[in-house]
Amino acid sequence: MLGEYYEDEARDIADRLKEVGMKVDIRTFTASRLELLHYMEGRMSVLKGKLEEKDYARYERYIIAMRLVLAEGAGPDDFGERFHRELDPQINEKRNRFAEILKADMPEEEREAKMNASADIKADLLDMYYAESFVDTVLDRNDIEIGEDVGSKLDDPILRVIDDEADEENEMEENELARTTTVFTVEPRAQVFVDEFYAVLAEELDDEFEDEYEREYMRLVFLGKLISDLKEPSPGKVDSEAFRERCEFEMEKKGDLLKIDGSRAAGELARSLEKNGIIKVKGDSIKWKR
Repeated sequence: MLGEYYEDEARDIADRLKEVGMKVDIRTFTASRLELLHYMEGRMSVLKGKLEEKDYARYERYIIAMRLVLAEGAGPDDFGERFHRELDPQINEKRNRFAEILKADMPEEEREAKMNASADIKADLLDMYYAESFVDTVLDRNDIEIGEDVGSKLDDPILRVIDDEADEENEMEENELARTTTVFTVEPRAQVFVDEFYAVLAEELDDEFEDEYEREYMRLVFLGKLISDLKEPSPGKVDSEAFRERCEFEMEKKGDLLKIDGSRAAGELARSLEKNGIIKVKGDSIKWKR
């Protein structure tokens, strides 16, 4: 198995492997995830005494900006952008500067250095993401529709905020403001399988595949080296233990070591080689076809 992916990505990988002659199979299935998130929920005035001062100040800043933008008549189409600009008038310039770093053609070391130098911008963009998520929750918990009359709903709104301290069940039970959100997600997934014998074709893959799927490329290259070694005949017949030992070897280049261990998959590797006419297996005896 090469890996597990969303179905579209799996088919893209499979198509590119098939282009160089590999035998590939895709198996689709349904996967699920279960998440339990801990929150504190209560009126803003109540939470003021329950939250860290810096956390409360951040939420208060979001609420103030939200009130101003809604009072100015923001609608569903422009609320998000106006809210962002109220929090940070330079947010668009910061987004553009960060995007330029990501898109620029430069060595990775230089890109990393520029990213580190722009840590403040990254923090501001992350803050904007948190603000947007927070506001969505405030709208939901206070039954507010953007564009409609808010009335007094934001005077002392209900806040629902992440509770990082709620790690133990006892703490959850003792805190009357404690709440949980259980998220169960079902999604389609796909596994990509490659016939081991055809991994020898890995080096035929283009540079784009190597860059985009580096881990998969390296797995195929190493498996191809193992298959290439196993294709070389042993003199006479060998037993299963000797074949298993051949599935494990070490290579060195200028002091760098590569250890390949396929010993625990020796049976599967033997079946693949036999299917492709390289060896003949009879009981505990294996013989290479010349």
